[in-house]
Amino acid sequence: MSTHHHRTHFFRSSKFSFKHLTSTEGLATLTINRMISVLGWSLIGLFYPIFIYEYFHQSLVIVLLYFAITFAVRIPLFWVGAKIFSRIGLVASMIIGEIGATFALFAFYALETGIFSIPPSAFLLFAIIGFAIDSMFYWSPFHVDFIKMSTKGKLGRQISVRYAIQSVISVLAPLISGWIILHHGYEFNFLFGVLITITSIIPLLFLKNTFVQYEFGFWETFQKMFESKFRSMSISMMAYGAESVVGTVIWPLFLFIIFQGDYLNIGSFAAVIIVMSLLLELFIGKETDKFSAVKMLKIGTGVYALGWIGKAIVDTVVGVFAASTFHSIGSILLRTPMDTLMYEQAADCGHYIDEYTTLREIALTIGRAGMMFFLIALTYWFSISSAFLVAAVISIFVLRIARQSFSPVEG
Repeated sequence: MSTHHHRTHFFRSSKFSFKHLTSTEGLATLTINRMISVLGWSLIGLFYPIFIYEYFHQSLVIVLLYFAITFAVRIPLFWVGAKIFSRIGLVASMIIGEIGATFALFAFYALETGIFSIPPSAFLLFAIIGFAIDSMFYWSPFHVDFIKMSTKGKLGRQISVRYAIQSVISVLAPLISGWIILHHGYEFNFLFGVLITITSIIPLLFLKNTFVQYEFGFWETFQKMFESKFRSMSISMMAYGAESVVGTVIWPLFLFIIFQGDYLNIGSFAAVIIVMSLLLELFIGKETDKFSAVKMLKIGTGVYALGWIGKAIVDTVVGVFAASTFHSIGSILLRTPMDTLMYEQAADCGHYIDEYTTLREIALTIGRAGMMFFLIALTYWFSISSAFLVAAVISIFVLRIARQSFSPVEG
């Protein structure tokens, strides 16, 4: 059973420490941290797979292997991170995670500029380590704090507001990063990402450093994933991770090929799609609170799967635009209810809230790594767009499992 201890605040002696933030103020502060991080990553995210693709001389197999390794090495580290954040607190853990993300982006900056006389492969290793630190220390504590600070009955709206703000940030970021890369190269893009990401630590200094106790052992953690309490959630999150990674890794590469390496057009295209889906984000969150999130999830999964199929069969800019717009609608219909259900179930776990969120992150990462390994074989025989058909099938599978997984978990 996870217990919460009243220990000395990690920054209690600092002039930045606010002891009496309300839940609403705390949630706003946590959201500011997330938005700054999103801004830093949005300058990089769309072009990150493209950078790796170009670095490895447009070898898709090596790129997929790189991402497969990047995800796979994180899987056992989530348990280590959970044990450490049990001792140092959630806020302190998130700060370490942000430092890890900054370190990873700096590694890419150093790789691109050659400012250090060490083998380039070392920088890729440093980046993998940095992203692993970010994953193992940031995400589970973030989810726990977000759940504790959110308002019951308004989760869908609060999540959709967060995503809407992220979308606003993400509108300009691809345009800016595309222009920067076109005129100044990747190094300036990575440098801006480093500077912005490190500032995301500042809002965390205002949050109370709460403590939880992660109780599962290493092997027990993986056994628990497939016990009746967590099995359906774990399987659905594996499928969700496998499907979503196609959008974050394969889709940017597909755009790079369609737009023949024109960075500015790639960024502009991504920005337009985000604008068209922005207002819908808030509407979906509001409706999620009014109606059954499972029903919204069912509708979203169908639209989302059709969007993947559309992406698989188009090969022109106009076709890609139409398919992307349709797919973005499905993404919103799927993502907001999915996260709402996840947070509600995590809250219902009571004392096992940190265990739940850690198992969720492990399952997502297993799905992502597994999909990358699978696509290595698939793209050897078929084109890159075949990955979208696989994602369509998996998204339907997510719905079937989600019906079982989002039921109360006894704590």
